[in-house]
Amino acid sequence: MAVYTLHVPTEDMPGDPATLGEAVVLKDGFAWGAFIFQVLWCLYHRLWLVALALAIITGGVSAGLQWFGLPSFAVTVISLLIAAFFALEANGLRRRALERRGFKAAGVVVADSYSDAEARAFSAWLGARQMGAASPRPSTPTSAYDPPPQHAAAATPGAQPVLGLFPEQEGPR
Repeated sequence: MAVYTLHVPTEDMPGDPATLGEAVVLKDGFAWGAFIFQVLWCLYHRLWLVALALAIITGGVSAGLQWFGLPSFAVTVISLLIAAFFALEANGLRRRALERRGFKAAGVVVADSYSDAEARAFSAWLGARQMGAASPRPSTPTSAYDPPPQHAAAATPGAQPVLGLFPEQEGPR
């Protein structure tokens, strides 16, 4: 099972069905398209500066290694390592680009496939409308990116249970 994140425009309210037309669901992890078609993948996802930097880095590293006289096998292995590193970070770069374009992370889902993740994320987004009707802010975070709510009892030392070997929660220093 893979982890997917839902990204929606910042100004939209939870539960708004019109938002889902612009929503983006991204898989967390290795991007095979980015591994095989690095620069083309960047251009397709409108990551212009990343594509330029990647072309300069891979071209420069390959030319530099050949200039030092390394065998072509070593240059190929190092190029594949660069491609693998980029493929691991590619969706993270897309997330940051979406944040710069005015999108926010609205939820995290775990699913077997992209279509399952999309269905779960969208149903959770639409379910936020029913939760929002009962209270203006739900007591539990709506996504992994939302901070937990602060309760009055949590402000006093010793009010929350402590994990570990120490009997009391440590106060401010």
